[in-house]
Amino acid sequence: MQHWIDNIELTSISEGMATTRDDTDDDAEENLLSSDGATYTNAFSGMEGSDSSGEVHINGDIITETGVTAGPSATNEIFVKRPALNVTQRSINYHYDPGTNPGICERIRNSAANSCRCSGSCVKKSITARLPILQWLPEYSLKDSLLGDAIAGVTVAIMHIPQGMAYALLGGLPPITGIYMAFFPVFIYFLFGTSRHCSMGTFAVVCLMTGKVVGDLSNSDHEEVPALAPPNNHTDSLIYDVPVTYSPNQVAAIVSLMVGVWEILLGILQLGCLSVFLSDMLVSGFTTGAAVHVLTSQVKYLFGIKVPRYNGPLKIIYTYKDIIAQLLESNPATMVVSGVTIAVLALNNELLKPLLRKKTKIPIPIELIAVVLGTVASYFGHLHDNYNMQIVGKIPTGLPEPTPPPFGLLPRVAVDSFVIAIVSYTVSYSMAKIFAKKLKYDVDATQELYSQGASNIFGSFFGCAPIAASLSRSLIQEAVGGVTQITSLISCVILLFVLLFIGPVFENLPNCVLSSIIVVALKGMFLQFSDLKKIWVTSRMDASIWIVSFLGVVIIDIDYGLMLGVAVSLLVLLARSQRPSTVILGRVPNTDLYLDVKKYSAALEIPSVCIFQFNGPLHFANCEYFRQHLFDMSGLVPGVIAATRALREKSSSVATLNSNCNEDLKEINGITSSGDTITEKQTNGVARLIKSKLSTLRQKQVSLTIPDTHILVLEMSGVSYVDSTGGKVLAQLYKEYKEAGITMCLASVSETVLDALDKSGTVKVITPERIFHSINDAVIMFMHDTSICNTKL
Repeated sequence: MQHWIDNIELTSISEGMATTRDDTDDDAEENLLSSDGATYTNAFSGMEGSDSSGEVHINGDIITETGVTAGPSATNEIFVKRPALNVTQRSINYHYDPGTNPGICERIRNSAANSCRCSGSCVKKSITARLPILQWLPEYSLKDSLLGDAIAGVTVAIMHIPQGMAYALLGGLPPITGIYMAFFPVFIYFLFGTSRHCSMGTFAVVCLMTGKVVGDLSNSDHEEVPALAPPNNHTDSLIYDVPVTYSPNQVAAIVSLMVGVWEILLGILQLGCLSVFLSDMLVSGFTTGAAVHVLTSQVKYLFGIKVPRYNGPLKIIYTYKDIIAQLLESNPATMVVSGVTIAVLALNNELLKPLLRKKTKIPIPIELIAVVLGTVASYFGHLHDNYNMQIVGKIPTGLPEPTPPPFGLLPRVAVDSFVIAIVSYTVSYSMAKIFAKKLKYDVDATQELYSQGASNIFGSFFGCAPIAASLSRSLIQEAVGGVTQITSLISCVILLFVLLFIGPVFENLPNCVLSSIIVVALKGMFLQFSDLKKIWVTSRMDASIWIVSFLGVVIIDIDYGLMLGVAVSLLVLLARSQRPSTVILGRVPNTDLYLDVKKYSAALEIPSVCIFQFNGPLHFANCEYFRQHLFDMSGLVPGVIAATRALREKSSSVATLNSNCNEDLKEINGITSSGDTITEKQTNGVARLIKSKLSTLRQKQVSLTIPDTHILVLEMSGVSYVDSTGGKVLAQLYKEYKEAGITMCLASVSETVLDALDKSGTVKVITPERIFHSINDAVIMFMHDTSICNTKL
């Protein structure tokens, strides 16, 4: 059924011109009206102090309305002339065609037939969809794009070196692994990815989540042996019953492989939509909580102390307890280097970078400078030998040989890998959408799953951990002029040169320098605390998602905190759908505008008509809420009205029965008329009925007098879905109000809801003649029906 009126003609009168409506204009307007159409005349009067009066004319089933904006200034006037419509008349007048709805078997058969079709264009489209480089590379413009891509590629490669080494250390891996992650998986993403500006590689949160699994399942040479949980606490020991014989790179590789498998499966099942359950509030709270874990994991490197590793709830508290106990054993040289590095990085970020941003888009590679200076100072100062400062250690030259991950660990990393896959894909795809929207190109959600999955699977054979897009590198890549994925190729070429020839130069780099880089980079995550204040003002329920996600990550653990945040998000979503807003609408005089009477003083309730608006889906979980709010706000309780009507019919001599909900029941027992009295049995029966109804009402007063309302309009433009239970409730309400002498109708029902009402059998009770195109159609037709009400608008 059509919601918009066809054959609309507009006549506009320019500003400053006086508007007159004589007989000639009326005749012309009549000629414009077709049998199934409407005429709209938009008249603007710029005459100072002019005034027009609105009116409603009903000629047969034709409605002519004059809408006027009152006031001394110029007014916009809209004159509407069209038939008043219920859904039956709308279907007939505008040739409704519901179309065919194929069954499940037919849909499967059609889908299989379409998939099996083979043509040259289909084959080409399928190949380019899964290998996007074949689509954009032939169209690459050397003149327009190469310079920007070259500058961005060099800049991103320089950022990859310190960030990759630092975040690899965060994941419990040798620092050189971070550069491997910036080369092997990124090259595959260059071939399969659809985002032009996402810088794939190491990402702090993903590396931290991988580091948790690496710490659980590996025995690292450069990490402390896991400690048993303190007595009488609730943490789980990280010591497994079986001997640990896997290296950190092996565990990271199998995690990367499993993450890639999960992403490929999600792509095959077209389940990229799962990322929608990670809302902005959840991601903000989750990443802020993860930043606390990141900071905690780097404190031991900043102070040069050894801290046992814990797992499970409250592990951060136990970790800081050990840190405080060992502060007196800190390495002074390590603390000095850490302090100087943090100060230099912070000074650059807070002072120099904003100034230089006005001069050039290319940032100072301060992290790389810190790494180089730290390496030089450590080499010439013999910091490791003289001051026992931890350094990166041996870095192999060249590329590692491809080695299969230990497949025996697959069952033990499956769950953690799924969580990592969801987080890495959500962060990367969200960033890709931001750049695509800003720069006006498209990214394919399913292809992003395939590309990231293939990248992780390929990288797993070289000991890499899972990758994701980095916000800082992506922003720099776009800011310095990166245009296409060629940026990633140029970055890979530079990093290949580093791996082949320059890697061993960083063997003397102190670990505290890398930790300082990580800590300074956390500032952006900790600034997300300001998001909580904004969210709290906007919505307390959204703020609860942020708080629960943050506290869950910090107090329990990263993966459990994420799942807790998702659970709370779903509960908030359910709560909102279960308790949508409801209002009573009134009409602005001389217009077809129906607004909330509590918020718009110009909106007045129409005599004999009550218009109730429900702004949410109607289903089994909120049907009772719908009923109670309808009774509560309208004051029309059909059981009370029907009982009162029956009582009045039995006691025809009683003039009036009136008892407010705030009055004592004794007043009900004392009701009399000027003539006859009601029997005590009758009065007590009505009193008990009213008392039971009043226990659930809060706002309106219910009286024993029969209300003046004859028409109840349920405005359903905000109802997006009605299930079978909701349809039954509407049908039951229609019957109850009919027995109470009130005509209930529906207005502004969407096609989806109307179809659901038809399938649930509600339309057999509430006939299409009682379902109207809009509120105004319902009001006008009922006002025109003298058998229901003779009230004139």
